[in-house]
Amino acid sequence: MTATAMSPATSATSLLLLHTWGGDARTWAPALRFLRAGGRAADAPDLPGHGERAAEPFSLAGAVETAAARAAEAVRDGPADSPADRLADVLEDRPVNHPADRPVNRSVDQPVNHPVDRPVDVVGSGLGALVALALARQRPGAVRSLTLVGFPPAGGPAAAARLAETEERLRRAGTAAFARGYVDGTLRGPDPARRELLRRAMAATRPRTLLDSLRATLGWADDEPPRPPGPPCLVLRGAHDERVGAEAAQTLAGQLGGTYAVVPGAGHIAYLDEPEAFAEVLRDFHHGLDRAAGGPAGRYGTEHVPPMRHSSGPPTPTLPER
Repeated sequence: MTATAMSPATSATSLLLLHTWGGDARTWAPALRFLRAGGRAADAPDLPGHGERAAEPFSLAGAVETAAARAAEAVRDGPADSPADRLADVLEDRPVNHPADRPVNRSVDQPVNHPVDRPVDVVGSGLGALVALALARQRPGAVRSLTLVGFPPAGGPAAAARLAETEERLRRAGTAAFARGYVDGTLRGPDPARRELLRRAMAATRPRTLLDSLRATLGWADDEPPRPPGPPCLVLRGAHDERVGAEAAQTLAGQLGGTYAVVPGAGHIAYLDEPEAFAEVLRDFHHGLDRAAGGPAGRYGTEHVPPMRHSSGPPTPTLPER
C-alpha cells in the first residue's frame, strides 16, 4: 500500500493513542510502525486500571488526567524520544509488565491543567474514544484533532443488558476465559500475535475495572448529550464492526459536526484488525486538516456529515453488518 504523503504540519504533530476496552498501551504496537511513518511521534499510555496500572481503580476523571498529562509529555519528548516509539522498538524482546512501560502515578483528583505548547492529534478506540472525547471537551486547546474509533456504544436497554451479561460471564468463567472468548468473537484478523496482545491485556485486567470502564463507556451520553467537542473530529468505523453500526457512527459524526470514514476489512477494533489501512485513513484525515478547502481527497477520504439535532441519549445503533 502506498502511503499518503504527510504535510509538514501533520508530521510535526504528535499522536496520542488511547487503547480499547480491556486493552493496554501494548495493543497499539502493530499499528505503530505505520503510524510513525516519516518519523512522526506517537505516545500510547496505559489508562488507569489497565496494563502496568492494573492495581489502580478506573475512573473517567483519572483517564482524562492521564491523557492530558501524556499529551503534554508527547510535545516535550518530540519525535526522537517518544515513549510509544520505545515501546514498539523493544516489544518483541521484552516480557510483559516491564517497568519501562509504567506511567507516573498521578492523583485522579488532580485538575487537568497540563500546559501544551502544540496541540496533538488524539485517537481513541472504544473506551479510549470516550476518554478522547472528554479530553477534547475539557482541553480543546490541547487537541488539534479528535478521532473516535468503534464508537458510540449502544445505549438504553441494550447497554444495561450488555453490562449485566458481561458481569455474569466474568463471574461464571473468570477473566482469562472471558478474555479468550471476547477476543475470538471480536477480532477478525487471523494474526495470533495481535490476538494474544489483546487477550493477555484483558486477562490481566481486574473484573471490577472491566465493569467500571464498560459502565462509563455505555453511559457516555447520560450526563451530557452529544455536541461538537471543539477540534475537528473524525468518527472512524471498521467496515465489519458488529458492535457499532454504520448509521449510528454517521449519526454521531453529524452530532459532533465531524466527518465519517471506514477502515476496509476491519471489525470493531480496527487498529488491531487492519493496522496499515487504519494508519492510512488517519493520514488522510490529518493531512486533510492542512489542505486547502476543496483539495483532492486521500485514498479513502472522509465524508463530512452536516450537524444534526440530537436527543438526550446516544444514537440508536443499526443491526450488525454480515
